This record gives sequence, C-alpha cells and structure tokens, in this order.
Amino acid sequence: MKKDGDNPGGSGKTVFDVENSLIGLFAIVYSGSVEEVEKKYGKEGFEAARKGFNDSMVQADIEVFETMKDRSLKAYIDWLLSAITEGHEYEILENRDDSVKFKFTSCPWADHFRAIGKQHIGKFFCDADGPLATAFNKNIKFEITKTLMNGDAYCNHHYYVEKAD
Repeated sequence: MKKDGDNPGGSGKTVFDVENSLIGLFAIVYSGSVEEVEKKYGKEGFEAARKGFNDSMVQADIEVFETMKDRSLKAYIDWLLSAITEGHEYEILENRDDSVKFKFTSCPWADHFRAIGKQHIGKFFCDADGPLATAFNKNIKFEITKTLMNGDAYCNHHYYVEKAD
C-alpha cells in the first residue's frame, strides 16, 4: 500500500514532487493569464480576475461544506488541515473552541509565486482565506497581519468565532 510520500507509478517522484511541480506550473500559467487580462483591461481587469478567483475558490468549497453537518470552528480547522497541500510547514500556537492561531513558516504557493515575482497574483490565494471561513460558518472570522507571500518570515493565521451580542 502506498503512502502520500511514496512515488506514484514508480516514476521516481514523490507525491510532494508532483504536487510541487503542478503548483509551479499553475503559478506560471495563472500569472500569465491574469497579466494578459490586466494588459487589456487595466486595473479593472486585474480586480475582476482577483474577484473571479476568490468567488470560484469559495464556490468550489461551498459544495464540500454542504456535505458537512458540524459547522464548528474545530470542524473548519479539521477540514482546512486536510485540504492543505504538502509542503506547508506550520505550528498551532493556540487551539481553543473559539480561537485557533497558526504560524505558517513554509507555503509552496508563496514559494512559487515569489520565485517568479508574481506574489501580487499569488496573494489571491491568501485573500480567499477569510471568505472561505465565513462561507463555512458566518460566525467564523479570520485575521492575518503577516504573510509569506508578501515576504514576511511567516503567516499568522487567526481563526476565531465572533461573539454574539
């Protein structure tokens, strides 16, 4: 039985290698597409591409969320951790029922978009974090002040449940 890190089909590449290559390819192709839209339509085109990406990310995950009965912060974090690609390195700094804080020190998306100088486009991924959490449960909020994509040493994700008045 193969594990996630084993090489698929005897290719000599691990799942991580394949996934990392696909992320790099996506970064190049997607950045080129967004830049062409921006060339033709300017800042409005760039913002439309960002909105389209964000809306599509949320919509794709809403379909998964609809199959989940538990809408607690814990359930969201469990889903999030199951959806994270290989290559992310993080630690959980706080893990309470109403607040979870992460410190991400490695992200393959940030690595690839930064490597080609397109972190402003890669940031579309970062921009989806808050709307995804709220789409899962309108009371789950998201804060971030540092991002690897922007060149910080880490991302400081904070998911919390907004207190009802």
